[in-house]
Amino acid sequence: MSRRRATDRERQFTVIPGEGKPERRGKAFVFYLILALVLVLVLQTGYHWVSAQVLAQRLQVVAAEPGYMDSSIELEGYIVREEKVVYSPCSGVVLEMHPDGERVSSGTPLVTLAVMSPAEIASLSESEAEPEGWWDEVIGFFHHWLGGEAEEETEESLPLFSGEIPPWHSEREVVPAPEAGLLSYHLDGWENLNGETMLALGRSEALPEPSRLVKGAVVKAGQPLFKIVDNWHWNYHAVLPLDPGRTAAAQETVHITFDFAPDKPVRAELQDAQLDAAAGEVRLHYLLEHQLPGFEAARRAQAVISFQRQKGLIIPAAALLTQDGQAGVYLNSGGTVIFAPVTVLRLQDEKALVEGLEPYAMVISAPELVREGQRLN
Repeated sequence: MSRRRATDRERQFTVIPGEGKPERRGKAFVFYLILALVLVLVLQTGYHWVSAQVLAQRLQVVAAEPGYMDSSIELEGYIVREEKVVYSPCSGVVLEMHPDGERVSSGTPLVTLAVMSPAEIASLSESEAEPEGWWDEVIGFFHHWLGGEAEEETEESLPLFSGEIPPWHSEREVVPAPEAGLLSYHLDGWENLNGETMLALGRSEALPEPSRLVKGAVVKAGQPLFKIVDNWHWNYHAVLPLDPGRTAAAQETVHITFDFAPDKPVRAELQDAQLDAAAGEVRLHYLLEHQLPGFEAARRAQAVISFQRQKGLIIPAAALLTQDGQAGVYLNSGGTVIFAPVTVLRLQDEKALVEGLEPYAMVISAPELVREGQRLN
């Protein structure tokens, strides 16, 4: 009885060697096989992507983007504005000022003066400035040694009141805007000159030193304080040699880009063009009807006039080639190099303006590296 139970226990716990191992080995083999296939696919995809990027960079493949090109001429001239200068009605000290560069309506209070005679101003001002100390002398020496005296001030400094206005001195004078317009405290003395006079003076004289009103400035009766500028209509007068002056004079409408607003080209209409064959020059007069930032303080300005605008597709000029007498380019069309004829409208600054292509066609900028029909992938 006990032997039978022992035998049953032995049979119950008997393990057959090697049972289940072939199945685990099979699963591991399949796993590594799938992993290897995935790695091959990844490497192949990465190789093709890297190869395509390297090839595109080597062939300098670019998209033919829609754009335009202008003919342009550089010139220098003078800005003429409708400017009404307002003069001080009395002597005194500037206490309050309306913000500069804002458009104001007629009658707006702009400058408040403490009315004082020159004698009162002199008596209330400090009679003598403090003498310079040794440190100021040292700073002055190094400033001179470093070329400080060569620096030019862009605007003249008006004398400032250095005393204190007594509390009992309450007489005030408010200077209003005589008309609506753009308020400017920048005065250069050429406000009432026309374009012809400015062009003539510009040949022989430098621009006068401009001045700007500030708080605390001492002013005299009859002294100019500010100006009201028409910011909707202004003019630009310039002189060009006969060539390219004749070309510019033939354009009724141009776009002008001024040096004080290089990112804001503005439309201008030619009002008058005078050809002086004896002097070998053409005098141009343009009308502008768009306010530019800083135009109220500009007088002599360099500019670029652009005209004869043409639209098309812009590609690198290096991409152009000739095949059987026909101008064209090589394109990457689905991985194959094909020749596409184009019409060249203009060449400018290593760029070509063309037509005959689909917008954003992939143009090969280094055509010498490929041949028609070549596969790129």
